[in-house]
Amino acid sequence: MIHKAVNVQPVFDEELGGRAPVTESVAKQDRYDLATALAIVREMETSAGRSAVFEEIKNKNTIYRLVDALYTASGRRFFQPLVLFAYMIKCVISLDPFGGVNAQAVSISHFDNEHKTVDRVAALAPEVPLLRLSVERKNLIGRGQLAATLRMLGSAKRVWSFLRLLVRTHSFMPSARIASTLAFYMRFSQLFAERPALKAAIIASNYSPEAVGMAAAAHHHGKRVIYANHAPVPANGPVVPPVLADCGMFYGDMTTKTYQQRSCCTAEIGLIGQPGRARPMEWRDEVKSIGIFLTSGTKVDVLKSLIATIRVDLPAAHIIIRQHPVTLLKTDFSDLALDDANIELTIGNPLDDEIAACDLVICGNSGVAMNVLSGGRPVAYLSSLDGILFDSNGFVASRLVYSMPWWSDDIYDRLKGFYQAPGWEGVMRSYDASYGVDLAVMRQNATEVLMRYLNPQPRKTQPEWVRGTPEMAA
Repeated sequence: MIHKAVNVQPVFDEELGGRAPVTESVAKQDRYDLATALAIVREMETSAGRSAVFEEIKNKNTIYRLVDALYTASGRRFFQPLVLFAYMIKCVISLDPFGGVNAQAVSISHFDNEHKTVDRVAALAPEVPLLRLSVERKNLIGRGQLAATLRMLGSAKRVWSFLRLLVRTHSFMPSARIASTLAFYMRFSQLFAERPALKAAIIASNYSPEAVGMAAAAHHHGKRVIYANHAPVPANGPVVPPVLADCGMFYGDMTTKTYQQRSCCTAEIGLIGQPGRARPMEWRDEVKSIGIFLTSGTKVDVLKSLIATIRVDLPAAHIIIRQHPVTLLKTDFSDLALDDANIELTIGNPLDDEIAACDLVICGNSGVAMNVLSGGRPVAYLSSLDGILFDSNGFVASRLVYSMPWWSDDIYDRLKGFYQAPGWEGVMRSYDASYGVDLAVMRQNATEVLMRYLNPQPRKTQPEWVRGTPEMAA
């Protein structure tokens, strides 16, 4: 059984007990393995940014807060490892059933932007049968999950010391995420062992447990790994995980540059541009609609003050407040007193529609700024809108995005001057390769790169009479 073949002992002390950055440990690697996958998730989940997000989730969600409190108060010797093992089982049986017996490639995605990213990659090679997998709660009671549960139960003895190490080393959420990486690796190793026809794995994240777990399993079984970024890569973020895939489908050259400068990227790159159709910048004679697109960690008092300031200058303007799409991070706006008929609070609406409905957009440290610019609308970056590091995405330093200290009555003219400056379109194209170019040519080039890994040709080998012993060759 594949679960008996998984050996996690070598990674205990070296990868989880130490604190060396992942970039140091993978400097000489060009592929994923289990130790690297665990280390990537560990470094990501123990970063200050992730810790802040988890604290925000606990503050906004009673169930998560209760589970974390019970876990912390429980015994480390048995109960906490048991909770982590139960979480591993939960992750495994949350996966879609392994259908698609004729598939030549398999993908994993979790959130909506990851699903859409896989859509884009699949559209470049529609002739390649693809087994699409996702992580869904509805699968917990799905048919065939009993067998997966029993397989995991059979691995309990082998992984128990691993779980006890996690308990001693990390708090609940990092421990759970690291443990789930091992669980996904075990499950996907079984898939690749049973499906030799699978030639490649497509992932839309280079740090989530399910994605790096699949990547490590794929490389362990000699399969190719294709990675496509589902969002801009924060150039100044605290952690930039490596890309050890065989092939990368990126938005633009700046994505490759960020990975190479901040971490590691060994993939052959194809450029596919931002999602959606890039549009030239559109300008209005009068500002009638303003978008405020929020991130996690939104400062409600700053938002409230911003709205009041806008109202002084543009009392009749329509204001769309778009919340972070992850419902666990939904902000409580009960103190905002949104009794203004011209203020619309939204969550989960199609992003392209809301961009098109705005004349300009204000946002904090969010990759959504790229979507706004690609959608043909000017964006103003207000760093005080959230508690994230200034210019975490690097958009201000590269002069992609205009940074405003606060709202002013001449803000629209300032935006015009910035985005109409010579050279701005070139900067934009470095982030979004589809901006102002021939899309057919871009897609053709990307497809040629992709197909070298989705449908790899057998390597040419020498005849046996040439591949003889050194003595025979001499």
